Amino acid sequence: MAFGDDVHTVMTTSLPSGILATTIQLAYSFAVIFTFPLQNFPSLEIACRSISSGLDGSCGSKTSLLQQRNVIASFLVCALAVIAVLTMESLDKVVSLMGSLVGCPLAFVFPPLIHNNLDSGLSSSRRVKNGIVSILGFVAMVLASVTTLLTW
Repeated sequence: MAFGDDVHTVMTTSLPSGILATTIQLAYSFAVIFTFPLQNFPSLEIACRSISSGLDGSCGSKTSLLQQRNVIASFLVCALAVIAVLTMESLDKVVSLMGSLVGCPLAFVFPPLIHNNLDSGLSSSRRVKNGIVSILGFVAMVLASVTTLLTW
């Protein structure tokens, strides 16, 4: 059960049949359902504000920010649900792609750039080193994304 061809991508489906496996799967399902709003709140908030600021001038009539946010958030959550259903069988590839497209920039690209902007007293050599780390992070992002897409 620990490794080999019989182990599925989602580990809970590799558990032997029984009440313990069913309990673990049920508990995991509840954990995912109840933490989904907490996990997605920051990104939904940023996306909703960005999209609603772009829609303000183009929609004609003024709608409240709360109404726009609800519509945009509902659309984004439904889009996530559709993506989840369509990519259910290749969860490992989706996680890998999300890690490359989101994880690499968060870990390697943005922090050095933010450091360059926040500290005005940085030496030029330190700024260059930060730039090199950002470039390497971008290259890692592209390579990981391409590798994942090629193995799909």
